[in-house]
Amino acid sequence: MSAWTSVSKLSIILVSGDETCDIYANGRNRIGVMISVAPTGKDGNPIEVDFSHLLNRMWLIDYVTESTLNWKGSSGWCYTDTTNAFTAAPGLSGERAEVSYGDDGTQLITFYVYCAPGVSPKSIGVQVKTDSDDIIKSSLNGTYQEKIKLNPRTAVTYMKGDITWDYSHTSTKYGGNTKYVTTDAWNYYLTLKSADNYFVTFSVSSYFSEDGYDGFFSSHITPESNRKNFYGGYVWYREPHGSAYYVVGNDGRSEGEVVNFPDVNKWWDYAKIYDRTYPERYLCFSWVQSITGGDGWHIPNGPLNTSNVWFTPQIVAYDRFGNAGTFWVDGSDITGGLNIYDHRP
Repeated sequence: MSAWTSVSKLSIILVSGDETCDIYANGRNRIGVMISVAPTGKDGNPIEVDFSHLLNRMWLIDYVTESTLNWKGSSGWCYTDTTNAFTAAPGLSGERAEVSYGDDGTQLITFYVYCAPGVSPKSIGVQVKTDSDDIIKSSLNGTYQEKIKLNPRTAVTYMKGDITWDYSHTSTKYGGNTKYVTTDAWNYYLTLKSADNYFVTFSVSSYFSEDGYDGFFSSHITPESNRKNFYGGYVWYREPHGSAYYVVGNDGRSEGEVVNFPDVNKWWDYAKIYDRTYPERYLCFSWVQSITGGDGWHIPNGPLNTSNVWFTPQIVAYDRFGNAGTFWVDGSDITGGLNIYDHRP
């Protein structure tokens, strides 16, 4: 095979087909950029170059200064060959960088550009280095002059006023078994209050993770004299939300284990969760009130060693562009329901 010495085509375009678009300067939002290159040999005829080899000899550059962008960097303007959960722009979705071939020998490679806060607008070109060490550029003073332009937007930090925090009654598997226990449960839903945007992933900390108590973060048992009433708070943090809690053979219902008192009481229950459309767009919590007779709820049981045990979960919610909001749910007082607050550093 003839050695790669030149190219008969070198161009750059956004995956959307546009030449310019906005990008959020938060270090997470990625925009797909497609490179078209037609390698040639010494005789000028098209040749095929192995994808990984081509990828290793190609760089995104500043269109004017010809300096390279940061490969998988964390500051300034950066790029990579993989998509993420925040690869989004109007009409755009992306996948892992891949190569394809046209009838004219053109090979296509997709990169994903992202940027840190504080950057200025950037016109971006591309540079390749052939096997003969010839450097060919699409830049202001290069052999080719095609470019794309990305305009950074200031990253958004979401606050409580930007979200919805509502609740509705949900069913439990044994809730009607009033012979031993009466259980009521409500699901709380954390979502983004927007007509054209939504949360796509959530990071949650501070909860129990033991088997049977996964996602449990707060317990209040009252009154101390007979421990009849159990108030429990749960955060269903696993992703993808709908399928993560799916119970096989249960008519497609997603359920979370609640009111788990296996010792003495010998009682378990399960609440229906993620019962709204697009479950991946919201984070579901459950608040449970459960009343038992006899000697009340037995303590200790699992992680329950006292009448009041709790964490204070912190939630970072990310929209489809990688903008985020940080919130916390108060586990210290849940007898009247669940309350969410803005995170204060």
